Amino acid sequence: MIAGKKQPMPGSGGATAPPSRVTVFARGFVAAPGTVRAVLIEMTDRLGPHVSPDLLGRAELALAELLNNVALHGRTPGAGTPPMVHLSVVAQPDGLGCSVSDDGGLLPHVCLDSTGPDPLTHPEGGFGWFLIGHLAQSLVYFRERNRNFVAFTIPLQPPRPD
Repeated sequence: MIAGKKQPMPGSGGATAPPSRVTVFARGFVAAPGTVRAVLIEMTDRLGPHVSPDLLGRAELALAELLNNVALHGRTPGAGTPPMVHLSVVAQPDGLGCSVSDDGGLLPHVCLDSTGPDPLTHPEGGFGWFLIGHLAQSLVYFRERNRNFVAFTIPLQPPRPD
């Protein structure tokens, strides 16, 4: 970035914003519903001046779904402390790169089903991964040494419905 020269704001269709060096948001935190909300508010405050509201809103929705699931289901109730989460969101030319890792339990394989659950047999939920998959590109999950890793990009433009 050239000092003093305005740059196009990612996800803004070419609108400009004052130059800034703040393009990364990173936090480590204990996965609890109130903490998740506070971290997402911090992320919005930090990245809001650098990306479009639409792009940031889609990222917040995907991350809220993922992080709240870690907070609610990452440990069996009474099985110790809540999971520790590491979140990183990077504003990049093609959208927002997001990575989340946690030391919670193994993600059940049914959660990774890209077709989504049948609403008649699962009316109470189970749509999180399906929702994230529709908001994101390059969605990956793996587990290594008792940690879950999820990474994806929220693209500048929302995906078109099929």
